[in-house]
Amino acid sequence: MKVLIGSILIVLVLCFGVWLILSPSFKKVGDKATKFKEKLQEEQDGEEKQKGE
Repeated sequence: MKVLIGSILIVLVLCFGVWLILSPSFKKVGDKATKFKEKLQEEQDGEEKQKGE
């Protein structure tokens, strides 16, 4: 029983470490996705204005 609990704790600690390592890269991906979405929306707004004129 002690081995099982110890193994689970070790796996949780390793997962937490991997999450800490990867979290900055997820933030970078999220920032790039937000910028890309804003750029697409600006382009679509520009096309709609041109069609309206």
